[in-house]
Amino acid sequence: MFDIAIVGVGATGVSLLKQIQDEAYSAGLHKVRVALLSPQAEFARGKAFGDAASIHKVNTPPWMLSISDQEPTGFAQWMAGKGRNGELYPNRLTYSDFLNETYQDVVESGLLDIYEIHEQVEDLLPEGGGYRLMSTRGTLAIAKRVVLCLGSLHGSHFPKFRALPGFIDHHSQFEQVPDGRVLIAGSGLTAIDALRSLQSNQNREIHLFSRHGYAPTCLTASNRYEPRHLTWNNLLRGGEGGVRLDHFIGLLKQERDSLRGGDERDHAMRILRHEGEAAYFEYLMARSAEANLPYQDILVSTRPYMHKLWQAMPVEDRLSFHLNFGAAWAAWRHPIPYEVVGELAAAADEGRLRIHKAASTPVWERGEFVMRTDDEEIIRSTVMIDGTGGSNRLDGIEAPLVRNLLARGLVEAHPCGGIDIHPMTFECRYGGRPTRRLYNLGPLNKGSLFSTNAFWFNARCAGQWARQWIIDVAAEDAAWI
Repeated sequence: MFDIAIVGVGATGVSLLKQIQDEAYSAGLHKVRVALLSPQAEFARGKAFGDAASIHKVNTPPWMLSISDQEPTGFAQWMAGKGRNGELYPNRLTYSDFLNETYQDVVESGLLDIYEIHEQVEDLLPEGGGYRLMSTRGTLAIAKRVVLCLGSLHGSHFPKFRALPGFIDHHSQFEQVPDGRVLIAGSGLTAIDALRSLQSNQNREIHLFSRHGYAPTCLTASNRYEPRHLTWNNLLRGGEGGVRLDHFIGLLKQERDSLRGGDERDHAMRILRHEGEAAYFEYLMARSAEANLPYQDILVSTRPYMHKLWQAMPVEDRLSFHLNFGAAWAAWRHPIPYEVVGELAAAADEGRLRIHKAASTPVWERGEFVMRTDDEEIIRSTVMIDGTGGSNRLDGIEAPLVRNLLARGLVEAHPCGGIDIHPMTFECRYGGRPTRRLYNLGPLNKGSLFSTNAFWFNARCAGQWARQWIIDVAAEDAAWI
């Protein structure tokens, strides 16, 4: 029986393995048996980075992409060793190389007894205080503890379109896209990846659309503005009844109102509506070059504590946040590199890029996808790309493992999306009770932890899990004495 089985060996899985090694070394544990289960194509690279195209970039600087608490500048040092320390936002394949080399270093250290299983886990069966991990071919491994590091899983937001010609949901299909008009659903990082892959063909007319009509925003050269009102200490003074969403939003409004000359958000949105996409991008780029994006700075300042605030808020407040503020938060809190915004500005200036607020879900009419905008424009195309990214709705995720975990009562959906977990131990829950020794790390913890779309946060959670594991092992050993 393995001590630990890690299901999914992408970025979070490699980070977890590295930090298990670090904690085992510091505690003097030898030859901890670890099973790693992941298809060969994704092994030690993952989907988010290893499955990217060469044009796709990270939107986080190297100094925030460490995978180990013990080496907080690990990726930046690795980049410097490759003679590439001048790259602020390298492509994702570069990061996948870093992950793979880190994994090889862990293997070669010999501190862990690692067993690779290059197959897809499709089911778990509780057994002997642990779990039997299964595929369609039978048993793959038996482990005392199982940690799911599944990454961002696919779940189509347009299930009725999946079998239709011209519907695309992966970059490997972009070569099939003909010249002419293309619809892309979404305005976040996945949609931008799709747009950048397609816009190299100058004959394409690309229309991004979403329910809220937000456009991508630009990373600032540096975060200079220090909030005075929206601070953790002020949030703690939220009055009786604990931390509530209205108090958070009130402090955010107070912060914005205190800015001399206002912030960039409202002015940028007016430019987008009245002057168009090119003027919008150029405005944000100019302010980015001056490091004058205070609204972005305000949201970035919440990075250290937003997950704690999320845990403190009642579920009804979290749902209200998603409904009323989630789209705006995603657009302004997760900007993209300056050079990428420059590409979008050029495409918009040439009339090859439009951004819309959809009035309703697109429909299929007479061999075309039809999207109606809120300003009553009708756009037709024979090609539509789902650029909305991974799904947090468990009932919409296609992975057999997730479906079987739900059916067996080992996990359940969090009301705000993803798997319901204990926010401190990451142990999965069902019916409010822990599913002993079954854990989840990564994007599917978003309902419980909020910040899981950021890899730096998932790496931090992996470190916390590894430290707790050492405590648990010590307690178990003491019980035998």
